[in-house]
Order: sequence, then C-alpha cells, then structure tokens
Amino acid sequence: MVESAAPSRVALIGNPNVGKSVIFGLLTGRYAAVSNYPGTTVEVAQGFMTIDGRQVSLVDTPGANGLLPQSEDERVTRDLLLESPVTVLQVADAKNLPRALAMTAQIAEAGLPSVLCLNMSDEAGSLGIDIDVEALSTCLGIDVVPTVATQRTGVWRLPELLASARVSTLRIDYGPEIEQAALRIEALLPPASMAP
Repeated sequence: MVESAAPSRVALIGNPNVGKSVIFGLLTGRYAAVSNYPGTTVEVAQGFMTIDGRQVSLVDTPGANGLLPQSEDERVTRDLLLESPVTVLQVADAKNLPRALAMTAQIAEAGLPSVLCLNMSDEAGSLGIDIDVEALSTCLGIDVVPTVATQRTGVWRLPELLASARVSTLRIDYGPEIEQAALRIEALLPPASMAP
C-alpha cells in the first residue's frame, strides 16, 4: 500500500445523487463558496474541513459516471483531479456498488490517494444488500466506510481516514494485447500524471 501525506486539498466525487452535497455540508459546516469552474457554466462548491488540526480545501465536484468525460460536468470533475495534489473522497450509493466501483477502478489507475464512502448503507441493508466492508477495503487497498449522511452516521470518521488516505492497490489486467498496445502508446505521450 502506498500512503500519501496528509492532504492539502480533497475532491469529493461520485455518481449523481449519492449524497455528496449532504456530506460536503457536514464536513464543512455548510459554509461553501459556489462559483463556475473556469471556462464553463458548471458550478462547483468549495469549503474547508479540518484534518489533523489543519484547514483543508474541500471541493464538491459535479456528479459524474466516470473519469472519461462524456459531458461538461464530467470534464470539470476530471480536470479538478488533474490539479495536484489532490486526495479523493469518493461517495458511492451502497445500493449500487458495481456502478461506483467502475469509478473506483479509474481512481486507482490514476494513482490518486482515496477513501471510499458507502453512503445510504441503511437503505442497502433494508434491501438485503450486505457489504463486507472489511473485505472490500482489503481488496481495494484503501479505507472504506459505510455512512448514512442524512443521519450523520459514519461521516465523523472521514477526516481521520483522509489524513492517511492511500493509493489503491487494485490493478486491472486488460490482457496481453491491450497491455502491450497501451505501453506502446504511453511511450509516445508526454509525461503527465493525475497523481500528486
């Protein structure tokens, strides 16, 4: 596991309608400066949270389905992650974990330190969805925490976990043909990284 230093900036990301704004409000005390992202009409909220006794910028990104942009909102989210250093707090709908894990894999491939927040875990439980949080955390190599933001359950753990966020150990093997082609293309690209 690769550990990062305590973050100076945290990006709150996730699919649409997963409770990011509620968590943003709880972590920042509901203080937020809302503005358009430069060059766009997309609004982002920025506030401050306390991590290890320090004020850290928290940016609430637009809801996105992935880090490969299909819309202006998703491009803004991707661009915010390109601005380093950044630690990611990914908020997922615990009822729809497979959808969220696609983005988790992209965050891992980008080499960004992250924490995965399984929000609406009470609703998942009422539907009979039982997530083994410890096993998921071990598989991903990052901290995973169940929350119910509307009841403030579990949210208090997030600053502590963000202080020691790690880059996921998850690696996806796309098969020899794709992996070799990606290496050939990578050699032609200028140096760049989403990692801090």
